[in-house]
Amino acid sequence: MPEPGRSEFSTRLRKLPRQLLLALINGTAMLVIAAAILAIIASSKVTYLAQNVASTMTDAVLSRVGGDPQRVAQNLQSVSDEVRTLLAALEQTKVDGAARLGPEIARLSEQLSSLEATIEQLRDARSRLIDEAIAKVGSSLSEGLQNFRACPRGEGTTLNPAAN
Repeated sequence: MPEPGRSEFSTRLRKLPRQLLLALINGTAMLVIAAAILAIIASSKVTYLAQNVASTMTDAVLSRVGGDPQRVAQNLQSVSDEVRTLLAALEQTKVDGAARLGPEIARLSEQLSSLEATIEQLRDARSRLIDEAIAKVGSSLSEGLQNFRACPRGEGTTLNPAAN
């Protein structure tokens, strides 16, 4: 007749692989949940940072250009209208002659030089904006790392699992 303690031991031994598998699944599920939470937090931080950089860059561009984007749009529209007028005048020149084009070309040249100056200001502002954006990203990243470093560890947690 088998000993009562031995029968209980063999039953527990047979259940051990199933319990180990269940523990592994539970641990994996907890890790997946923690990773998902960290991914959501990181995504919100990146979104906030992108909005902050975009806002800063927009403000800097507007301050460099003169702060009036509608004026730049109007300049582009007027240049476009002048080009259309010049094309129409070129068509008319075939019929009337070249003397009529002088004032239109001068006016178009003035508008183009104004537009070139605005574009040059945008090019100059671009490098400054990139430097500012990189500095802002670096400072945000270092601040985040400092905040992460300052987080206290839990009381019961240790790096050595054998100590538990």
